[in-house]
Amino acid sequence: MFDKKQMEWFNQLSAEDLAILGAGFTTLGDFFAFLALVKAKQEPKGTGDNVVAVIRAKQEHPKRSKK
Repeated sequence: MFDKKQMEWFNQLSAEDLAILGAGFTTLGDFFAFLALVKAKQEPKGTGDNVVAVIRAKQEHPKRSKK
C-alpha cells in the first residue's frame, strides 16, 4: 500500500497533526455542502432538474451532556 519513503513521512506525523488534518477536511466538506445549498437555492425552479442537497448534521455523543 505504501512504500518505505511514504511510511517514513506518515510515521513522522503525530496524533495531533492527524487531528488537525481531519478537522480541516471536515471544514472543507462543510463548506462545499454550504455552497451546494446556495447553488440549489439560486437555480430556478421548474427546469426539470431535481437537486438534492445532503446536510450532514453533527451529532453529540449520547453520554456527554452539556453543562
